[in-house]
Amino acid sequence: MRPDPATTPARFFGLVLLLMPVTFVAWYALGSLLAAPAVWLSSIVLGNWFPELIASVTLQDTQMMVMATLGEVDGRFLPADEAGYQLGLPVDTRVLTYSIPFYAALHFATPMPGSWERFARALLVLWLLVIFGLISTTLKNFMLTFGERLLALPQAPPADMIALVYQFNTLIVPPLAPIMLWGLAVRKTPVMRSLFPAVLARPSGEGEH
Repeated sequence: MRPDPATTPARFFGLVLLLMPVTFVAWYALGSLLAAPAVWLSSIVLGNWFPELIASVTLQDTQMMVMATLGEVDGRFLPADEAGYQLGLPVDTRVLTYSIPFYAALHFATPMPGSWERFARALLVLWLLVIFGLISTTLKNFMLTFGERLLALPQAPPADMIALVYQFNTLIVPPLAPIMLWGLAVRKTPVMRSLFPAVLARPSGEGEH
């Protein structure tokens, strides 16, 4: 695998910086469209996992609104029909979906064969990770709101697990996943050797073919 002479670290990182504003403006403009597939699948998972607590999941602009089956009256949680209203717990999808424009900037700054096909595959993975983030954030919100009423359910994970998974899916995955997916996409292309020649240099004594 020979280096790509058209790709240098300065050229690549310069192009990434140029594409970042474009991809993030497109992400902001598309708004709920990028979040909709993940919210729809999250609603199915959450509705079937916790039917006792979750009445509905909808997307309002870029906010995923999770409506509980309960309302609160004088500090007590009652069924929504008795309380007269339902508690709604919002989740900001943009906290998670910013991984998509970040990956897009890295991807389209890199010349590679089958670019759009690779981008589509990576987008599916990013949507899957957003689903995990939406679900873990919802569980965290319900744990903080309802406490033991959630944790006492037989299907509920332990509190420490909910907190740990939430932090992992919201703090680590969104910035790290795009870099890892980009690295996997270019690992066998000349671009990788051009950008990281020292890391990928052949052992001394190995000849070129």
